[in-house]
Amino acid sequence: MKNRLLVYVVLQALCLMYFLLSAGTFNSLGMVLPSMVEAFDMSWAQAGFGFTLLGSACGLVSLAPALTIRKLGVGRTLLTGTVILFAGFGLLYTSTGAMTYYLGTTLLGVGYCFCGTVPAVHVLSSSFRRRSTVLGLYFTIGNLGAVAGPLLWYGSQSAGFDWRFYWLMFAIASVVVGAFCTLTAGRLHIAPPEAQASAGGESAEWTVRQALGTVQFWVVVGAYTACLAINTTTHGFAYQHLMEHGIAQARASQLISLSALVCAVGSALAGLAGEKTSARTLTMFSLGCLGVSAATLALADGSVSLLIWMVAFGGGLGFSYVSTVMLLQSYFGQRASLELYSIMMAFSTSAALGPALGGAIKDQTGSFSGIFLGLACLSAVLFCAVAVLRKPGERKAPGVTAIAAE
Repeated sequence: MKNRLLVYVVLQALCLMYFLLSAGTFNSLGMVLPSMVEAFDMSWAQAGFGFTLLGSACGLVSLAPALTIRKLGVGRTLLTGTVILFAGFGLLYTSTGAMTYYLGTTLLGVGYCFCGTVPAVHVLSSSFRRRSTVLGLYFTIGNLGAVAGPLLWYGSQSAGFDWRFYWLMFAIASVVVGAFCTLTAGRLHIAPPEAQASAGGESAEWTVRQALGTVQFWVVVGAYTACLAINTTTHGFAYQHLMEHGIAQARASQLISLSALVCAVGSALAGLAGEKTSARTLTMFSLGCLGVSAATLALADGSVSLLIWMVAFGGGLGFSYVSTVMLLQSYFGQRASLELYSIMMAFSTSAALGPALGGAIKDQTGSFSGIFLGLACLSAVLFCAVAVLRKPGERKAPGVTAIAAE
C-alpha cells in the first residue's frame, strides 16, 4: 500500500515538472523572443538559432539520462537535471547578448532532457499497467503548462514586469519542483529491464540492436520528428507571425494558449483512445492534424483559418505525445523502451532545424509562411509512410514476466 501511494505521488511530481517545462521552455520562448530580439538587436535568424539549440540539446543529450537512470537511478538523474535547469533559466535572466542567450537555451535543452519525458515515460511505463491512460494523464497535466506559460507572460507584461523577471520566476520554480521530484522519485523502485513486460502484454520483446535494424523503428522516428518540427517551429514563430498578419498581441496570446488547452484535452483523449485504438491510427491522426495546422497557419487569413489552426495544432500535438510513445512500445515492447525512446529523441534532433530555417526564411522573404508550408508537406509524406506501416516480425525474449503497479 505504501509503495502504491508513492507511485501516485511520483506521478504528481513528474506531472508538475512537465508542467513547468512546458510553460517555461518551448511554449514560452517564442513569446519572450520579440522582447529579447529588441533588447539585444538580434536578427530573427539569430533568435531562431537559440530555439534550434534548445531542441538540439534536448535531442542530442537524450541518451545521457537513459545511461544515468540505468547506472545511478531516477532520483540522481532528476537532481542533475534540476541543477542544469536552474543554470539555464538563470543565464537567460542575466543574459547580456546572443551568446549568453545561446548558452541559456542550450542548458535548458539539456535540463529538459534529464527532467522531462525520458525519465517520466520510463518510470510511468514501468509502474502502471494501463500505460496509455497514465501517459495521457501525464501529458495532459504537463501540457496545461503550455496554457499557463503564454498567459503568465502576458500577465507579467501587463503588470509591468520585464522579460528578465519572467526567467527569474522559472529559475526559482525549477529548484522547488526539481527538489520535489528528486525526493519522491528517488525512493521508487523500478524493476530491471529483463523483468519488465511488453507494452500491454501483447508485443514481443525486442533488444535495442534488433529494433534498430527494422524499417518500422525509423518510420516511427520520422513521424515523431515531423511532429516535433511542427511543434518547435510553431511555438517559435506563431506569436510573431500572427501579429504580422494583423492579430492583436492579446488575441495572439489567447490563441496560442487555447491551442495548448486543446493539446491538453487531446492528450487525455489519446490516452483513453489508446486502450482500444491502435497506436498507428492515433499517430496518423496526429500527423494529419499537424499538417493541416501548419498549412492554415501559413495563410492565417481569417477567423475560420485561425480556428482550424488552433484546433488542428492543439489536437494533433496532444495526440502525438501519446501516440508515438505507444506506437514504439506496441511494436518493440517494454524491455528496451528506455533506450529506444532515448534514441528516437536523439535522432529527432533534426527537427530543431525548423526554427533556424524558419528564421532564415523570414529574414530573406519577410514572412514565416514558407517554413510552415514546407512542414505541412513533410507531415503529408510521413502520414503516408505510417499509413502503409505494418508491425515488425515478432522476436520473443525468454523469461519475460509482467509486473506493474495498478
